[in-house]
Amino acid sequence: MMRTRDGKATTYPMLRLSVLAPAVLAVSACSGLTDTVVVVRNVGSQRIDAVQIDAGGRVTELGAIDANAQVSMTPVVQQDSSVSVRYREAGLDVACLGDVYLTQNLRARIEVQVGDGTCKVVDATR
Repeated sequence: MMRTRDGKATTYPMLRLSVLAPAVLAVSACSGLTDTVVVVRNVGSQRIDAVQIDAGGRVTELGAIDANAQVSMTPVVQQDSSVSVRYREAGLDVACLGDVYLTQNLRARIEVQVGDGTCKVVDATR
């Protein structure tokens, strides 16, 4: 039992906590169901630059990815779309267009492998 500043007993804070805690847990559990993660892995022998990922209707700049390194991001899916990655390698602009489709309220793990002529986009959710 809690006491107010004037010394009176109150259960109000406990009641508020017992209502808020389940609500917060429910919201956090539901948000975990719709998280999509896109992992871009440079499988090439040299760094790639100006990496951009187009997923969920929004282009996100990822910068450079060193050889044999990876970067992951969580796209905000604004509209249904495929996944594509654009980057510069050895002075050339390269596009990797995937046959993986993102929709709203989807939980997925998309893995993209690029570099040295490789272009592979896979839904690795399972």
